[in-house]
Amino acid sequence: MGVIDFDDCGTGSFLLDIATVLSSVYRAAGGEPEAYAAFADAYLAGYSRLRPLPKGFNDLVEAYVLLRDTIILNFVTAAVPANAAVTEWGPRRIAGILASMAEHLEGQPYPGTIRWQGAHPQ
Repeated sequence: MGVIDFDDCGTGSFLLDIATVLSSVYRAAGGEPEAYAAFADAYLAGYSRLRPLPKGFNDLVEAYVLLRDTIILNFVTAAVPANAAVTEWGPRRIAGILASMAEHLEGQPYPGTIRWQGAHPQ
């Protein structure tokens, strides 16, 4: 059980809200891919019971998780150096995002991307 920071939710595509949750939990899960996969499966199953996921969800989710990190880059670069709290964690977060993006450009799946096998249209 956890808390969702609704400050991160917006009026755009609901897929960005899903990507925000997945990205945050992926980072919190650290080196436990099985724990992340279990969470993602349960989260998407519950979500899809209330709102169907779009056809081709598995083809879309990676772009939204990547978009989420792009939003984080914008947030951090706008906040540093004026926000002391962000200055403490922001540079490490930027370095990690840029490394993930570089690996993605080399053909690796973007971190936090999930291939969901639940009951939704492919």
